[in-house]
Parts: sequence; C-alpha cells; structure tokens
Amino acid sequence: MGCKQSKPSPVVESPAATSTTNNHGVVPPSKEPTTQDSTEPSVNASTPIAKPTSTSPTPSISSLLHPPPSSTPQPTLYHHLLTGLNPSPKDPSVIAACTANFWSTAANLCLTVPSLAAYIDPNTGGTPLHVVTSLGSARIDSIDAAEAAVDCLLAIARHSHGGAGRRDGHGNVPLEGIFSGMLVAASDIRTVEDVSSDSVERLSARFYFRNEACKLLLQDSLYAVSLRGMKLYKIIEALPDDVANPLGPTAEFVRILVERGQATASFSVVQQTEQQQFDDDVLALLYRRFVRQFDQSERFFEGDNSREEVVRHREWFKNAAVNTFNIVELLLRRPKGNGEEGEEIQDLLVHNAVRVGICPPDLLRYIVETNLEAVAEKDAAGNLPLHYAAGYGGNSDVMNNIPNSYTKYVIDELLYAYPDGAAVPNADGVLPIALAIESGKKWIGGGVRSLYEAYPPGIEQCNLTEKHPIIKSLSFNTLGVDSISESLMERLDGPDEEEEGTVATGVDGAGGRRRKRNHRRKINKDESHDAIMFVQRSDAAVRDIVTPMWANEEDAGVQMLGCTALGGVAAAGAEAGTQDAIVSVALMGVTSVVNAMKNHPNEPAVQEKACTALTYMAPADGVREVSFAASGAISTVVSAMQAHVADARVQKEACRALRGIAAKGGADRATVVASVSGFTALVNAMGAHPDDVDVQREACMAMEVLMSFPDAYLPDGVHEQSDALLQAAAENFPHACLNPVNAIRGRLVGPVDV
Repeated sequence: MGCKQSKPSPVVESPAATSTTNNHGVVPPSKEPTTQDSTEPSVNASTPIAKPTSTSPTPSISSLLHPPPSSTPQPTLYHHLLTGLNPSPKDPSVIAACTANFWSTAANLCLTVPSLAAYIDPNTGGTPLHVVTSLGSARIDSIDAAEAAVDCLLAIARHSHGGAGRRDGHGNVPLEGIFSGMLVAASDIRTVEDVSSDSVERLSARFYFRNEACKLLLQDSLYAVSLRGMKLYKIIEALPDDVANPLGPTAEFVRILVERGQATASFSVVQQTEQQQFDDDVLALLYRRFVRQFDQSERFFEGDNSREEVVRHREWFKNAAVNTFNIVELLLRRPKGNGEEGEEIQDLLVHNAVRVGICPPDLLRYIVETNLEAVAEKDAAGNLPLHYAAGYGGNSDVMNNIPNSYTKYVIDELLYAYPDGAAVPNADGVLPIALAIESGKKWIGGGVRSLYEAYPPGIEQCNLTEKHPIIKSLSFNTLGVDSISESLMERLDGPDEEEEGTVATGVDGAGGRRRKRNHRRKINKDESHDAIMFVQRSDAAVRDIVTPMWANEEDAGVQMLGCTALGGVAAAGAEAGTQDAIVSVALMGVTSVVNAMKNHPNEPAVQEKACTALTYMAPADGVREVSFAASGAISTVVSAMQAHVADARVQKEACRALRGIAAKGGADRATVVASVSGFTALVNAMGAHPDDVDVQREACMAMEVLMSFPDAYLPDGVHEQSDALLQAAAENFPHACLNPVNAIRGRLVGPVDV
C-alpha cells in the first residue's frame, strides 16, 4: 500500500508520479546521540513525547550530508511503521495507522533509541522517514492521529541525519511519500457528493499532517527538485474538492509548495517536451475543476430549493470553487529568486496569467473578463499585460516553443478588453508592437497585425527596413503602407453594417464569451490559411488543433475543420476501444467545440460537425474533470437543435450527441438534458422530419436512453408530447424504430402493435 515508500506505490506507477516533489532538508536536529541515554523514557505509547523546540542547534550542511559514524541501526522502528496497515491491536476493525497510539509508539521508539531513525532497508533503500510520510499522508483519518503522526515525524527527522535527502531504491526522497500517499487517499474523498462530517474531518486531518510535513521537509533548498510540469500535475490531480471556508487546507497545502518549494505552472522548455507526450496541463485541469464546482454551486434541485441540504450543497461547492481558484492564482505566480522586479508581480493576476507562458485559452479569457481594470494596470516595470504578451522579458527558448497562434489569441483577448493598450509605452518607452516585432512574432499568427490595427502609428517606432518581412506583409495584395493605414482607419472610424466582428459582453460558466457582432474587420481568407492547414494535418496533436481554433474563432471555416479534426481523432480512439485516447481529445476538445458552436450559432455546418465531435468525446464525461454539463455542451447542443430545426443533418447529429452524453452520464445528465428543454427539442426533430429515417431513429434512441433512468428528474407530459410521433415512427420505420419506441412506451403505457 501507499504507506510503504520503500516499495513501489501501487498507485504511482509512472516515474512522473513517483517523483512529484522537492527533496529539501530536514528540521535542525538536536545533539546527535549515538547511544541510549539512561534518562530517556521507556517505549510506551502513554509516555509524553518530547517535541523538538525552536532552540535546537542548527546542524551544518556537511553534517546533513555526512552523518557521524555509529553502530549499524536496527530495523525495529522501520518494521513497526510497516505494520501500520495491519489491524489495530485495540480495535481490529481499524487499521493501526489510523490511531494515535500507533504513532506515539513509533515516536517513543525513536526517542528511546535515536539511532533507529537512521535505519536503511538494504533491499529497498527505504528509511523510517520514507514510511512515515507515505503512511501518514495516505491513512490518517483523525486530528488526534494527525497530531501524533506529526510528533513522530519530528522525532524521526531530528535523528535521521540527512534522511530528508536520502533517496530510496526508486530514487524518491521522503517528501515524495506525501504525494504518493495523496494518490492512495484520493479514492476516499473525490468530490463533494462524497462528503460527510466524518470525511471532512478525515480530509482536515490528512492535510494537517501533509502541511506540517511539507513545512518541515521544505525548510532547506538543499535537496530541491523542480515542482512543475507532470510532477505538479500529479499532485494537483490528487487534491479532493475542498469544502472548507477559504483558504481551505488544499489551498494552504499548495501555498506551502509555492512559497517553500517554488511550485509553479510557469511554462518551460521541459514542459514543452512533456506536453508532446501528455495531453493536459495543470492549469487546464484546475479550470475544468473550477467550472464544474461553480456550476454545481448554482445547481437547481427538484422541489424546495431552500431546504437545508440544498443550501449546504451549494455552499460546499461555492467554497470548493473558491479554493480551487485560489490554487490557480498561487500557481500562476512566478518563482522567487529569478532576478525579476520583486514581489509586486505576485499579486497582478492578469500579468501572471499572460507571463505563465501558455495559460489555457478559456482560463485566460475568464481571468481577463473578470479583471478588466487590471488589463490596463502597469506593473513595477511599467508594463501592461499586453507588453508581456508581445514579448517583453520573454525567454527566447520558451517563446520559440509557444505556437504563434496562441500569441495571437492572447494579444486579441487583451485588445478586446483594452484596445488603447496598443498605444501605451512601457517604462522604457517601448510600444507593444515594437516588442512583438523584436521578438520575431509573425504578422498574422503572432498578433502583430492585431496590434497594428489597434494603433497604426506604432509601426513607426520599429524602424523597419524595406526588406523586413513585416514590410512585405504590409504591402500584401499590392497595398502600400499608407493605403492599408487609410483602409484600417476607415474601418475603425465607421464600419460598414455588413462587417462583423467580436466585442466582449460577458462570460459564461465555462469561460466562453457571449458576443455581439460589430466593429471588427472582415476576414481575409488568406489570413486563416495557416490555421486551416494546421487543423487539417493528419498528425496534428489535439493542442495544435484547439489553439488555432481559439485564435481564429471568428472564422467559421477554421471552426468547422477543427471540429471535424477533433471528432476524427476521438472516433479513432472509440474504434480502437481505448477510452484514454478519447479522454485525451476531450480534455481540451470539449470546451473548444462548445466555443465554436457559441460563436457560430447560425452556421449549420459548424453545428453539425461540433455535435459529431461531442458524440465521440461523450465517453470522457466525468473523467479527469471533463464535464459536459458544466462546459455548456448539453445546452449548446439543444440550442443548435432549436436554431436549425429544418436541417436534418444537424438534428440527427444532435440527437446522437444527447444520446451519447446521457448514456455515459446517467440520471444526472438525463436530468440536465430535460432541464434545458432537450425532450422538447427531440420531439420537434421528429415532427419536423417525419420521413427521415435517420432523424427518427436517432431521436427515438435518444429518448429511450433518457427515459431509462428511474431516478432522473424528467418533465411532465412526455407521453402527451411524443405519443403520436412515436407511434408514427414505429409504423413507418419498424426496423429502425420499433424496438426503442416499445422500450419508451413500455415505461409509459404499453408497447406498439405493428
């Protein structure tokens, strides 16, 4: 089990999972006894434990790395700790590690014979410190046990002589046992639905131990290991929903990792390599979790919504969402000690979101649109977030590994919120467009054109030669710089009524923008050429598909092709029977598809391909924080059906999508479909296309799935709305519709005789 850090954790199978930590130094030990003192207490759990005090002398670095010679330590303490998963002698129904007595006995063993803390298993390389961190993190379930375990950890750390930096046979330091223990414990409390008063106490107890253990083991940077990328992802993935009033124990835990272990979501070249092998990142995971929790905090229940359990449910989820977003803010901070401006940048959320390197598009939009005033705020160096997006202070290795289309997306988002920012110089007198050109960003994909359109005079600061690529871009289509400037100014001064674009007017629960179409230039087909090529590449990774979709969301062609590509990748995973492949697409694909549908509600081709993609991604619902309800996927599919009643292809694909979502999500998703008028949309589809066998079959099968859950909250009058249409479908297309119709009617009145 997870307590035996000297052996491979059964949950942490990959190297990334087992190495999710910094291995810093230990709390300063007191004098280093090598023999048992006659005044030390006997080994008895009832004996008070002598806690280390702040007056203990601090050892030198060499004493930590090179402990003094002593006789070979005995395995007594180590073997005692390994019995932590056995039944407690006093109560066989409880495992020993859940009791304070178990930890008190271990502490007293250490205090009686201090050399026991330095034991090293000759086979696994594990030590008592490895076992304490793993076992305590995974199995403690009461405050009494947690306090006793912390006392035990302090005692062992004081006498382990460099044990905090000792690696076992798998290369793990004791701190990593905390994280592997979290993975083991994650199955106990995953979401708020599982929370009870007992589980809340268990959560608080475990995080008390984890937080105190991290404070102890992260006191010194001697054994530092980078807490970012996949290592950090595994830690965050193991965090449960935290219902405590903010700042809850999970947020406090992450705060310790950030402040003492320099944990960060900041992008790095190492992460770029990891992302090529992995399908997600820590900020995307956290934002999906936040959206799910926020959605549940506003959930509508059947019956009286003022009753105590409903109010408590909403309050718990509200707390959980706030704690999750606190974690997002913490991880967006830049690591200390990088020689930059100082602490002020730590509190500038929009600046941090831009500077982190590759903040997920939906999260970035949410941050920008909920902090509009901060978009116009300068930091200590006189920089707006736009200056950083354009390239100020950027690491060239990192910047070169970020897709150009992502840079365009970030610049466009900031200009939507604060278009005057393009004309604001920083403390050095440099404009954003000059920074963008100096950092090598492309004319369209890199956002340079967006900056130019917002403030054409800014190009004069760049002192470009006639052969510079930007000058060639300005002269594209035989238009000189002056004529382009004139045409752009005409658009800005007074756009034609037929020209449409996007202006932010609000944010929905999934971070998508609700837009009004005005004051934005028409799309030049050549502009989206690169994006179209990208999303159609047969070997394109999911990230390389969704990034151009977000960066070119006003282009219906890019959105349609992007949805087609995502659907194709997910379909290949479904055909191969591998859910992991489907989940890999859905992690970033669901919100991208929903965003495409919301931006092009009147484009039937976009709606059709989007519904197809959602159908193939539906098996991922509920996995790794993917939520078809919280993302708006269900309501958007129903909206597509309502907007395109006459389009048989849209109706067929939308019916398939609703069926797939309900089949995976069960009664909860069936209830959501019903709550957004999904049944009415299915009935309307059947009525609008009585002679289309595909629409009739898919609508009947969707109804059959929705009605197969007795505990789903479905609307009244289903029988009256659908009876005649179901009867007609069974009679006209018995081969395709008779079975599902009989299943539906069997739950309502009786089977159809044909």
